[in-house]
Amino acid sequence: MNRRDLLKTTPFWLGSVIATPAIMQLLTSCSQKENLSWKPLLLDNKQAFVLENIVDIIVPASKTIGALDVNIPKFIDLILKDVFFENEQQIFLKGAQYFKTKFEAMFKKEVENGSREDFLHLISIFFKISADQQRQIFELLNKAEDKVKNKELYCIYKYLTFIRHYTLFGYYTSESVGKEILHYDPIPGSYLACVSLSDIGNVSSI
Repeated sequence: MNRRDLLKTTPFWLGSVIATPAIMQLLTSCSQKENLSWKPLLLDNKQAFVLENIVDIIVPASKTIGALDVNIPKFIDLILKDVFFENEQQIFLKGAQYFKTKFEAMFKKEVENGSREDFLHLISIFFKISADQQRQIFELLNKAEDKVKNKELYCIYKYLTFIRHYTLFGYYTSESVGKEILHYDPIPGSYLACVSLSDIGNVSSI
């Protein structure tokens, strides 16, 4: 299986992530560039700015490191360019443009002048919805782009759910989180079933 298929089909669950060596290599390549300026490969500077704000809202830094600390915006930009096909990239970029247009219409200012609170307010509009609306959105996202009537809504949700998915995926498979937050034991020894989480301190990263 090539890297493109690997990243697009590998499942993950919050708190229990399976990271293969190929994915870890891709994530490590991001951390190796951390001393360089943030220079997007696919996105433009405005899109990268919005991405940083959304990522920071999803996993903000607190007593532990946040998504920005492990270069998740760079990771998302990298996989968009190197892993996803052009039609998938275009859906993401359309969503980014629709989101930008929504932002500027709502707040009456350029998106690059937006604050974290502005972005949080707009994102909340899309995700604080009823269970029935959630079901409708999931049905919408399962369709191909040429089969939907409301392209704007479709692309915005594709954009936001993509960012949410790969923010969590990238964060919980990063080396820093695996070693500093999750339980890291490269030589775990014998298998013991039904061990209390309190005995090991946290979910295992490997």
